[in-house]
Amino acid sequence: MYLISPIDLIPDFIPVLGYADDALVVAIALRFATRRAGSDSITKHWPGTPAGLAAVLRLAGLPSS
Repeated sequence: MYLISPIDLIPDFIPVLGYADDALVVAIALRFATRRAGSDSITKHWPGTPAGLAAVLRLAGLPSS
């Protein structure tokens, strides 16, 4: 996983755990980006359903617009 760091915390050849650390890094990066953008920007550009938007905003810890 070279998204944040060139060093993989847990090698991918270890079953389940190898990919779990990658998924965690991606989730943290997406939450950071979503929070930086703000709920107004996410709402403006959201192509999905209102229920999906509400879920994304809730997971990011942002208020619904």
